[in-house]
Order: sequence, then C-alpha cells, then structure tokens
Amino acid sequence: MKRCFWVTVTIFLTLGITFCTETNDTFIPTREWQTIKEGQKVPAGLHYRINLETGEKEAKILEEEDDVAKQDGSAALTVVENDEIPNKENASDGPSIEDALKNIPGDNFEYTPEQMKEIKSKFRTYEDIKHELKDKLNLDIKTDAEVITGLLKKYDELKKDKVNPEVIKILDELEYLVHQIDNANNFVNQNGIEKLIIPNIVNQTNSIIRTRALLLLGAVMHNNPTAQISAFERNVGDHLTRLIASTQLNDELSAAIYAIGSLIRKFPLAQKESLTKLGLSVLLDIWTRQVELKVKMKVLVLICDLVRENHDVASQQNEPTERDDEKFRQYQRVQIEKLLQEYGFCSRFEQFLISLKTDLPKCTDSMDKVIHSMQLTKDMCYDSWSESADLRHVLLVVKNRITWLSGMEKDPEMFEFLIELEEGFHRLQHDLYNRKEYKESGGGQRDEL
Repeated sequence: MKRCFWVTVTIFLTLGITFCTETNDTFIPTREWQTIKEGQKVPAGLHYRINLETGEKEAKILEEEDDVAKQDGSAALTVVENDEIPNKENASDGPSIEDALKNIPGDNFEYTPEQMKEIKSKFRTYEDIKHELKDKLNLDIKTDAEVITGLLKKYDELKKDKVNPEVIKILDELEYLVHQIDNANNFVNQNGIEKLIIPNIVNQTNSIIRTRALLLLGAVMHNNPTAQISAFERNVGDHLTRLIASTQLNDELSAAIYAIGSLIRKFPLAQKESLTKLGLSVLLDIWTRQVELKVKMKVLVLICDLVRENHDVASQQNEPTERDDEKFRQYQRVQIEKLLQEYGFCSRFEQFLISLKTDLPKCTDSMDKVIHSMQLTKDMCYDSWSESADLRHVLLVVKNRITWLSGMEKDPEMFEFLIELEEGFHRLQHDLYNRKEYKESGGGQRDEL
C-alpha cells in the first residue's frame, strides 16, 4: 500500500500569497483539497498543506473542525499576538509570591515547645539513622570528622618501635580526607600536625613513612591559612629545611618541596622566616645535586610563584583597599627579588640551564617552565643573562629543538602549544639580546637566536 505523508500548517494571512510565473489566475478554494498551480493567487484564510512525496502545495476552505484543532494545538503552530496572551495573574490558582513571602517567619521567630516536639517527631536524628543502618544492614556509618578522630586514635595505639604498615595506611587515608579544607581544619584542631606529622618527619627512620607524612603535611596546608599558621607556630619550616638539606631520595625530596611550598605560598611571614640565607641556599643547591629533573623543576616553579605573588600584590596598589595596603606592607618586608639577587639566584639559574643543555630539549614541559620562569625574572637578572654566551647558546639549542618538534607534530593541540613556546623564546631573545644590541649599534640588528 502506498503511504502518503503530509505536513499540515494553518496560516492566517492578512494578505494573499502570490506566486509569480507565466500564468496569473486566481485559486478558487472548495471544501476539498486542491493542488495550487504555479502562478495562482491564493486568497487569505485557507487551510494550507504540502505533500512531502510530490512536493505539491494544496489548500482548501478552513472549516470549523480545523479551527478547533488549531486552537488545541494538535494540528498547527500559531503566532499569538501580545493582546491574546492570557493574564499571568490568572495562570495559576495558587498563592502569589508576595503572599508566600508573608508567611516566612522573621529573625525573632521562635517555635513553642509543642511545635518543636511535633517537628522533631517527623524526622529522625543522625544517631537514630546510624543505629538503624547498623542494626538492619550491618553498616557502620561515620562522618569524615569521626573517621579522622578514629584514625588519630588508632595511630596513638600503634607501637612505634618498629616499622608498622598500618602507619602508612593511616597516613594515606588521612591525606585523602584532608584535601577538603573542613577536614584539614578538623585534623589541625585535633593536634594532628604535632602528634602525627612532626614525629614522622623529624624522628622517623623509614623513608616511605617520612614521605607519606610530608605529603600529608602538604595536603593539610595547601591553600589553608589556618593550617599554615598552625604549622608555622610549630616551627615546621625549619624541620623541612633540614630534611631537604639532608635527604638524597627523589620521592622524599619532592614531597618536602611540596610541603614547604604549601607552607610559604601566600604567607609572607612564613616566607620571611623560611627564606633566610640558609633556606634559600638549600633550595637553590638542589639544582646542582644528583636528583631527577622534575625535582629541580619543582624548586624553579616554587621560586617563580613567590616572585609572581609579589608582582600581583604590587599591581593591586593602583586602587588599594586598607586590606591591600596591609598585604603590600607584609610582602615589602620579604623583598623576595632582593633576597634572590643577594643569594645568587641569577647566576645559579644560569648554571642550572647550562647544565641542562642535553636534557632540557628532551622535555617540552620543562622547556615551558623554563621559558615562563625566565620571562618572569628577566628584568631582575638582565645584567648577567644578557652577557652570558653559554646561556645564549643553550637557548638557541632549545629554540631549534622546538622548531623541529613543531614541524614534525601532527596533533593540532600539541602543535599550537609548541608554536606558543617558540614565540615565547622569540620574545625572550628580543628582551635579553636585541634590546642590548640595538643600543650598542645605534640601530636594529637581527639576532640568530
């Protein structure tokens, strides 16, 4: 059986529709569907449809049942004029928003004892639900705060005279929990830093447990002023500095840098106390030690984050508030760029890059960190870096490597990243070398880099 498919549209026209072709007669409608010929004029107010199989246009006189179908929305979509939109006030028989707001009690509202008893009878307490789940489903439900309390209690009961795998398990579970700031503060309020972390950093002989304790410490303090202050008051900065100076293990050293970064970021008082000559020297000496490149890069990222913090605070002085003024004064006491210059950051960083002449071009992530770090500190180190031929050669090697990688890269996102990196090296080249050569030559001179 042949099936016909129809699209039916009701159109109320104020003007007739004219199809301009060679003929120009008028369509005469009836109560039956008729095909509209090319060029016929169509009177207003007809029921109009298109046959999807033949593509022919058809029309007939609009009958009463068509009008009813149109009104209930089953046959057509119609345009409603503004004056035909029903009044919103009659759209619902429910109370208005104003009436509902009147029933909200004020700040001084208090329930009577009878009302409170009735309300409580409709709900169950947390303890009731907890006991019911334990009795019926054998589920021991605990909040995060209860879990932290239980873990600290369990740690207190463990024997510390030997390496206990349970200590590692407790440290790992706590680290997972304290990434939420409420849990971290709960841990701090229960003296977790003093009772659990510091003993495992200072007195622990097992490097795995020390590393886990350092990761827990970093997670507790990360973007958490309460935990930062608590750790600072317990002299955690000095403990971390001594550990960084003594350990030779990559994982432990990486965790210690993470922890000290969590302590001093956005905390100028801790920066002033920790970034002494000893503290900075210990960090910068990592660049000359036999450790993994990713560990050395962590030091670079940390130092540059501190410099960026100082720049951001200084930029807020354009329209300072009272709070901004106090923050600016605190960072002024640190003077991070002056400290870095005094303790040889520029020359140490230069020697660090020269030592990476072979390894740096193999890692795009490290190249990205280097270029951003040099852009951030180039004004501070301009005098030494612009005179260094060895540093210039390293930058040339890295830039050529990036150019080669971008020419071979097929992935669009990675290609875009490499192009941006290459452009960063071009800007650095101009800022360090072209500017100086332009002044010396009295004109423009293109650099080979």
